[in-house]
Amino acid sequence: MNTLSVKVNRSSGGGFQHRKRGNKTKDLNITSLIDILTILLVFMIKNISMDSTRKNAPEGMLLPTTITTNELIESGKAVYLKIYPDRILYGTESMRVGSLQDFLNKPEIRNSLLRLLQMESRAIISGNSKPCLLIQADKELPCLYITEFIKFSAQASFANIYFSAIHTDNKSEVLGL
Repeated sequence: MNTLSVKVNRSSGGGFQHRKRGNKTKDLNITSLIDILTILLVFMIKNISMDSTRKNAPEGMLLPTTITTNELIESGKAVYLKIYPDRILYGTESMRVGSLQDFLNKPEIRNSLLRLLQMESRAIISGNSKPCLLIQADKELPCLYITEFIKFSAQASFANIYFSAIHTDNKSEVLGL
């Protein structure tokens, strides 16, 4: 059985409409264009990665360096301070100084910690080094306390202040208790 395919135009009177065979659309062949763009992309990536290794820092610019906490503490140039909501611990031996509320509200606690920090910073400065303070704080600690400790450590002449946060619920393991 033979079938005839005819398109019916229902919008303008319902007459028949025959397809024109003369209008052919021209297809674009972009295969070669994609090949060229891929090759250009490979060369650009290769040149960019090679150029970045040749760059030198401008004269007088000091690039950041890394050092582990243990190396910094063992060098004797750093003082270690641990801040938690219920206690403040001083030094590598984790000597308890007080709580955060004591630090903010009791001048004798604040002054004793300031004297300890000043004594440590003077000892580091006398060894021709810049003193640094390592502050390890709980991740839940409000920013207000961190700001107070930054102001406080500036009074004790610390040149560099480094921060780390504890991201664990087992604080006794980190505290070494």
